[in-house]
Amino acid sequence: MNFSTLGEFFYKLYNRCLLVMFIPIGVFLAVYYFLLVGDLTAIIQDEKLIQVILIAFPIISVINLTIVHLVAAARFKALIPEPSLGIRLEKYLSAGFIRISSLASGSVLMAIGLALTSHEYFTIYFSISLLWLFFIWPTPSRVSKDLKLKGDEKKMVLTKGEAFRF
Repeated sequence: MNFSTLGEFFYKLYNRCLLVMFIPIGVFLAVYYFLLVGDLTAIIQDEKLIQVILIAFPIISVINLTIVHLVAAARFKALIPEPSLGIRLEKYLSAGFIRISSLASGSVLMAIGLALTSHEYFTIYFSISLLWLFFIWPTPSRVSKDLKLKGDEKKMVLTKGEAFRF
């Protein structure tokens, strides 16, 4: 991704993350609407299988998020020795984007669970996954924390470059 200012970097980063998160939101709202209208009915009717799905899908999603967060943390740690802030931010984009993408895939899994079972717990699970988005959203403070920035670099990222303008 080409960017000339930190403001432009965050603008492009936010747009990409928003586009990825709109996919599961759209899928979930469509499934919910079709269930509400009656065009879609629960595919699985067996109560025991529904209970297994109610437990398995959130566990799969949490395991996926845990693995991805550990991989992203390792990538962020590998970026710390890079000499240039621009290079670190460029490489941060892929690792940070992977976190958002894994959250989106877990959210789509909740929409699939809703389509399969039409159980209202999947709405709660989906809401929890959207709340988790607020904790991993790549804000300037999150980026500086992930990259362990200090001094002027941290100040520059936190203010999106405005602290050093004349």
